[in-house]
Amino acid sequence: MEQAQLQESQKRCCIVGKFETFHRGHRKLIERAKELCDKVLIVSIKKEKFTVFSEEERKEIAKGLSVELLNLPFSAVRELSPQEFFQFLKRNGCQVLIVGEDWRFGKDRKGNVRTAKELGEKFGIEVITVQTEKANGEKIATSRIKELLKEGKVEEANKLLGFSYFCLGTVTPGDRLGRDLGYPTLNVHPQKEILLPNGVYEVALTLDGETLRGIANLGVRPTVSNGVERRLEVHVPDRELPELYGKKVKVEFIRFIRPEKRFNSIEELKKQIKFDVENLKRYWRDNVGRAAEV
Repeated sequence: MEQAQLQESQKRCCIVGKFETFHRGHRKLIERAKELCDKVLIVSIKKEKFTVFSEEERKEIAKGLSVELLNLPFSAVRELSPQEFFQFLKRNGCQVLIVGEDWRFGKDRKGNVRTAKELGEKFGIEVITVQTEKANGEKIATSRIKELLKEGKVEEANKLLGFSYFCLGTVTPGDRLGRDLGYPTLNVHPQKEILLPNGVYEVALTLDGETLRGIANLGVRPTVSNGVERRLEVHVPDRELPELYGKKVKVEFIRFIRPEKRFNSIEELKKQIKFDVENLKRYWRDNVGRAAEV
């Protein structure tokens, strides 16, 4: 009985939007919701295909933030008037609605914050506005994050996200070339198309709950292959990894190091890999505090 009363007394906050990336602007809304409510429901409305994170990756992000995620196709709410939309929120147990200053909703985006506050009074839903989160004077937007990722500006994108761009993937058998060169790699098959350009990246690899610093090549390996199939290969310096075929891993992209390029020989490629790895290890030594974050 006491537990039932406790559940009834728990206040539920709702936040509505695309929530494709859970960037810093989204997180500001979530933080405010957590200050006010015991439970937070994210109503994610999907108008087109999400490309930054896969569905499983978005679920992992939501789980890490301790919020409930409700994914809805745009078609499910497209024809709802502002009043009908609030009725929908009420049916989903929304008691407090957290919105940004420029929030629009309802058919043809006819509803705004003022409309929301009026409907909130009618339906018993408290509407709280949160100031827009900006970076360099501009509103943080998923479209800008996508642009930065496609340009290889992963550090800038990560600043807007508030966390590192990542992919979940499965370890698959490779051709063991890295091992023959003295730099064994994990061949990771991602759940999605990675938006970053081909190149070498500083990464963090998480497997079985442990996070390791590493270096990755994302690309078509033009020196040793026909240059068609795109691969993600991760090397963890000074660490002997067991056979991990079939294991699910997480690869976070920390920093762009250099573009992928074709070498004239395997020996040239080996020298470049050695140079990249030693440079990265030196970078870690010179940035002790930063390296400890991983």
